[in-house]
Amino acid sequence: MKGCLIEDYKNPVYRSLARGVLSNFLLQNKKIPLAVALDSSIIHYKPWSQIVFNPHIQKGWKVILENYYNTDNYRILNNAISGDPMLSKYATIHFLNSLLKSEEELKEGKPQLNEEDKQNPIGSLMNYIDTQVSKGNYKAQKIIQRINQFLESEAKEILQDIQTIESFTHVGIPVANLLEKPDEFREKARNKIIVHLVKFLQKLRREAPSLKQAKAPTLIGGRPLGIKKLQRFSELSRILPIDYLDDDLLTYKVASKTARVSESYGSIQNYVVYLDKSGSMTESISYRTLTQTEYVPKISFASASALTLAQLLKKIGAKMTLKLFDIEVHDPITDFSSLIETLLKIKADSGTNISNVLEDALKYRDEKIIIITDGIDEVSEESIKKAKSSNLDITFIFIKTDNSLLKKNFPCIYLKEAKPEVLLQI
Repeated sequence: MKGCLIEDYKNPVYRSLARGVLSNFLLQNKKIPLAVALDSSIIHYKPWSQIVFNPHIQKGWKVILENYYNTDNYRILNNAISGDPMLSKYATIHFLNSLLKSEEELKEGKPQLNEEDKQNPIGSLMNYIDTQVSKGNYKAQKIIQRINQFLESEAKEILQDIQTIESFTHVGIPVANLLEKPDEFREKARNKIIVHLVKFLQKLRREAPSLKQAKAPTLIGGRPLGIKKLQRFSELSRILPIDYLDDDLLTYKVASKTARVSESYGSIQNYVVYLDKSGSMTESISYRTLTQTEYVPKISFASASALTLAQLLKKIGAKMTLKLFDIEVHDPITDFSSLIETLLKIKADSGTNISNVLEDALKYRDEKIIIITDGIDEVSEESIKKAKSSNLDITFIFIKTDNSLLKKNFPCIYLKEAKPEVLLQI
C-alpha cells in the first residue's frame, strides 16, 4: 500500500512522528500500514494549505483522506495543532483509532473475515473498497461515507481535547505524560470534577491573593542586612556576631548606635492539608461568577485550592503535604508532580472519619494543618483532647456542614458557597 500525498516519505520528521504514533499502546500490534501512519501523521502535523494529494493515485485510502481533508472540522483542528509534534501525534493516534473502528464496515461486506483481515484490518478494508470500486459496486461509496462521518466526528472530539490541553498548560499542569495515554486523557477531559478543577485553577491564577504569610523563610540565624542605625536597645539581641565582640568594640558600636544586625526569621510554615474524598464531595455547591451562579462539585474547588496553595508555597521555599481521607487517612503526597497526578484522577467515595484525621495530625506538630470536609458524623472527644493538648495549629473548613464540638476547640470556617481562595487566606 502506498501513500497518497506528494511528500518526501523519507523525511526523518515524518518517520519519527509515524513511529511514535504506531508505538502508542492504543495502536500497538494493530498492523497499521506504514503508509497510512505516515499520511495520517503528515496531514495533522503539516498546515492543511500545504498538503498536496498525488493525482496519479486513485485508491480508496486517498478518497477517504481527501474527504476528511475537505471537512471544516479537520481544518479547524489542523489550524490548532499543525507544527506541534505532541498535539499532532495525539490527534493522529485518535484518528487512526477511530479508523480501526471502521473494521465493522469490512465485516458488513465480508461477514467471514480471514486471518489476514483480522491481522491487518485497515489494509484489508482499503483493499475491499478498491475491489468494490473497480466492480462499480455502490457499497463502496456507502462505506466511504460512513467512515468519513466517523473521522469528522472524531476531529471535533480531538479539538475539544486540545482546548482542554490548553487549559491544563495555562494553569501549570504538565500534559506531556498525560497525552501518552490518549484514552485516559480524554476521560479526564470529560470528567466534570476535573473540568471544574481546571476552571478554578484558571480563576485562582488570575485573581488569587498572596499568601497571608508571604515572607519566605531565611537561613537559621538570619541573613546580615549590613550596617544600619539602631533605633532601640531591644535590637541589641540581633547584633551579629555578638559572641565575638569585645567589650570596647561593643561599647563603641552601641555608643555610635551603629551595628550589624540580622534579618528576622521568616514566619512561613509548611502546610498539611487533609482533603475529604468521601462520596458526598461529588455533590454540588454554588459558585458565583461575575455573571451567574454555577453549581460545581465540592471536591473540584477543594482540590484546586489545595493545588494553588502548593504552587505558592513551592515558590517561597515551603512545602505542602496533601493527605486524602475518607474513613481512612491515605498516604501523604509531597512531590508536586505526584500531587497534580493524584488530584487529576481523584474519585470521591466512601464515608468520613474525622477522629482518624485528628489522630494522624499528631505527626505534624510544627506544621499548619488544614482539614477540609463536608460531612461529620461523630468525632471522638479523646482525639480532640489529644490534638488540643498537643497545641496543634489546626483550622477546619466546613463545606455546608457544621460541628459544635470542633467549633468549640479549633478555628473553623464555614462555607455556604465555593471560595477557592480560602486556603490562601488562613
